Amino acid sequence: MPLPPPFWLPAFTAPMHPSASGARAAELAGPSFRAQTVRMFVRPTLAGPRLRLVLSNQYGTQPLRLEAVRVALRVSGITIDPATVREVRFAGAASVSIPPGRTAVSEAVELAVDGQRDVAVSLYFLERSGAVTWHLQGANSTYVSASGDHTAARTFESALTTRSLYFLTALHVDAAHDASLVATFGDSITDGAGSTVDTGRSWPARLAQRLAARGGKPVGVLNAGLSGNRLLKDDYGPKGSQRFERDVLAQRGVKAVILLEGINDIGRSGPASGAVTAAQIIQGYEQLIQRARAKGLKVYGGTLTPMQGHPYFTPEHEALREAVNQWIRGAGGFDAVIDFEAAVRDPANPDAIRKELTVEGLHPNDAGAERMANAIDLRLWE
Repeated sequence: MPLPPPFWLPAFTAPMHPSASGARAAELAGPSFRAQTVRMFVRPTLAGPRLRLVLSNQYGTQPLRLEAVRVALRVSGITIDPATVREVRFAGAASVSIPPGRTAVSEAVELAVDGQRDVAVSLYFLERSGAVTWHLQGANSTYVSASGDHTAARTFESALTTRSLYFLTALHVDAAHDASLVATFGDSITDGAGSTVDTGRSWPARLAQRLAARGGKPVGVLNAGLSGNRLLKDDYGPKGSQRFERDVLAQRGVKAVILLEGINDIGRSGPASGAVTAAQIIQGYEQLIQRARAKGLKVYGGTLTPMQGHPYFTPEHEALREAVNQWIRGAGGFDAVIDFEAAVRDPANPDAIRKELTVEGLHPNDAGAERMANAIDLRLWE
């Protein structure tokens, strides 16, 4: 009896943004690699017997050349299990050249993942990588060697450690045929800023853990958060209304999206970058809802969490946040409302997150992220 065809689903994705120029050049320039190994760690949220990688040169200005790519399962820190090291090939070759503006999808790699362990993705650049297509704020540590090909090494000495992902935009898994995905679309609060690195404690990661523990049909979680991102204007990467197609609608298997974006639009509203109104944010939501429903997706609206104690907070900005939340809760625009604000706000001071749940007034810490994940009704996926 022939085996069923693979059912490839993106069990991990990372929204990409370009290296920056101008005002954000120092912050978002991104490194360039030459004769170096970059080892990144990601956690797929679906299980399967094999995987494949998607590497992106979307924002590159020259061909991206990779001499070697390998995957393995993580032990701890930078260390991988040597017995799980697998070479990744592209159209039969161990190396790959990706033209500017393009992506490369690898061949299938026979490495089983269970949704509970991190996968190491090690890239070796011989030639200079050039302009970086990257994700600034990942949930795990990334290690860069001073020199040499260490893609198959159990461990190596890191000359640079970051939380960024470079060129790696997705990891696909040959998933169960009844598996599906929910995308969490937002900014740094969704991306995992404030959570402890290498522990899987962002609220989307916690949601994935809850869904896995529940059993039944597999439901994976794609974290489509991008730190610093705005809904209405380009800033840290393309504006949310633009990248929604790439990061949510184009992802196979996504059946629903949780929308939690707009706090950066509010926090940066003013003379320096232009005033934003609640009506503009609401109109942005309505457009995303319409586009998602046209693709058959459910759309769940997350209320914007408090920000008192953070520089974003002013009486004017707070009034904007409250107006947006009033619409989210009461207008009936979403298929369901997830009240993140109620999960973390201080009952004695509703303009603020409870002190034990935040790192600086805006971003949830591990406990705050857990509260947010626990506020999501899993019956939405029954």
